Amino acid sequence: MLQVLVRNVDETFRNINVQLPQTDNGEINFTFIEEFLRELERARLRELERARLRELERARLRELEAYLKATGLDNYELTEADKDALRNYKNLQWKEFPITKIFTIHNTHNILASDVKLNSGATPYLCASAENNGVNGYISYNTDLLEQGNCVFIGGKTFVVSYQKEDFYSNDSHNIALYLKDYAPTRANLLSLVTFVRKSLGHKYTWGDSVSKAKIKGDTITLPTLDGKQPDFNAMERLIAAMQKIVIADVAKYTARNLEATQEVIDNQEERQEPAITPLHIYDIYQPGRIPLYTLRAACGYFEDGQLPEEEGWIDASELGFTPDPKRHFAIHAKGDSMLPKIKDGDICIFEWYNAGSRNGEIVLTQSSEYDDAYGGRYTIKRYHSEKTVTDEGWQHSKVELQPLNPDFDPIELDEFGDYKTIGIFKCVL
Repeated sequence: MLQVLVRNVDETFRNINVQLPQTDNGEINFTFIEEFLRELERARLRELERARLRELERARLRELEAYLKATGLDNYELTEADKDALRNYKNLQWKEFPITKIFTIHNTHNILASDVKLNSGATPYLCASAENNGVNGYISYNTDLLEQGNCVFIGGKTFVVSYQKEDFYSNDSHNIALYLKDYAPTRANLLSLVTFVRKSLGHKYTWGDSVSKAKIKGDTITLPTLDGKQPDFNAMERLIAAMQKIVIADVAKYTARNLEATQEVIDNQEERQEPAITPLHIYDIYQPGRIPLYTLRAACGYFEDGQLPEEEGWIDASELGFTPDPKRHFAIHAKGDSMLPKIKDGDICIFEWYNAGSRNGEIVLTQSSEYDDAYGGRYTIKRYHSEKTVTDEGWQHSKVELQPLNPDFDPIELDEFGDYKTIGIFKCVL
């Protein structure tokens, strides 16, 4: 063949026939070719996603095993002493103790979030949040304002109670640190006391009637007692040790079950026959049940910079479980992997124009005023996440993020004063 080509290239190529799909009128069906290539790419990405999911679950199990081993918690079989502690729980004697008999009470320092740079150091920066044990991030700051660890920490405005092992910084002077007064602090007895403080006082304090150092000094907490006079810290430690083993055993079993379930789902997907490839029908004119398809090529990252919506045509959305309205609904091409597995590269995404209302937790199409080199454009499909705080002036956004579903991608944090616009709320993939 090569010899023929060298001798008579033009004649050889003129006589070559290429088989291509065609439309009903005999023209080359480029729509089908494009969709076929997209489907091949989807299949490749699906296989990569299956492999990633398998490895992700295995990595989680390895991380859990490494953590348990490093912390000495890898042995979570209940001993006879643990079982006795659980059986004897109902026989414990209880007594109310003034909280000032058990703890020395301190207000923490007030370090504003605007004054720190998160992840600038290794010291925990605490806020009154129930998430992540109250740790908002890790910072480097003035050591004169450092709080001593090995204590019970109370979020002053929220009454979130946690055990803090390490020295830390605090975001609010309303927060309270409780230090054991006449007893040696251990991880076990402080974890127990976290529960007893929360149970004894949690019903009393709310956002509208928050705890304070002056108020808590008059409170009592209910603790197991050894002789009716002193707290029984040995009983507390035995009980918390047994409960800790039960929780860790459940976590280990849950993680192992997740690994099995992930493999089962992947196996089922591999056994399922892939549907035949059907070309997308794009119509030139509007008919009932059709909505406009725009040429915005979403990056599930960003669209092309500066590209304005132009109708590519009309697509049939009448079988999607809602009443299509061309004034309310539109469709765009998605591109990229950041919203896997829900939205795949090349999917046609249906959106409803956004006018007003809550967006939190919704997948949205967002337009930003500035070009972002990291993402290559001004438009993105992401899940909208906002956190709010209450002030004297009402509710305000404290954090707004556009979050990918694919953990391999980073969220996009929006400046509350920045110029960004929610264009549409995601409804489904065509």
